[in-house]
Amino acid sequence: MTLMRPGTKIRFWTPRFKHRPDVEPPGLLKLVSATCIVSVVGFLVYAVAHTLTQPSLVSIGWEVAYVALLHFVLPFAAFYSITTNSRLSRAALTVYVVTLGVATIAGEGLLGSLPIEPVYRTATAAAALVIVLAWLYASPKMRYYYAALSDKPIPPDLVAREAELRPKPLLSPRARAVVSACLDYVEIFVLLGFIAVVIFAVLSTG
Repeated sequence: MTLMRPGTKIRFWTPRFKHRPDVEPPGLLKLVSATCIVSVVGFLVYAVAHTLTQPSLVSIGWEVAYVALLHFVLPFAAFYSITTNSRLSRAALTVYVVTLGVATIAGEGLLGSLPIEPVYRTATAAAALVIVLAWLYASPKMRYYYAALSDKPIPPDLVAREAELRPKPLLSPRARAVVSACLDYVEIFVLLGFIAVVIFAVLSTG
């Protein structure tokens, strides 16, 4: 007689390892992580639509490969490192924002192709780059967070503010349970999005 085992639902995102799970990332860093995964999903949708309209690999060229690096590989590395509480998340974010900022200033990538005057685009991208790097390396919360992740002593000027700087869960246990339950259905919405893109592309090209 065959042993029947109940099926196990595979979650859309189940990291197997999280460094220092007792250390909570700052809320703004979590928001950056969410922005990164939006970029990743957006690129996948773009890639499907682009492949349907230009199925030849030769026609894809270096431009799509460059967009893949800028809007998929780098944001996914940042998202993964933040989600797993890796100490490398600061380096991953630095590479990502510097590459994105330089590409935007040079007029490359999705942001660089926006219809904005080059002077304004350069000023905005440079200012955003400086602000993000200052937040990553100079803000008290980020300095405290990465010191805790690296098992290093808290910087002397932050010791008195440790209770204030220690990140706290943004959601109550009940709210976190609701969010966790909703995550079970994220893959369904992503799949429906891909189906919608395929149908739209087929109708557009047909």
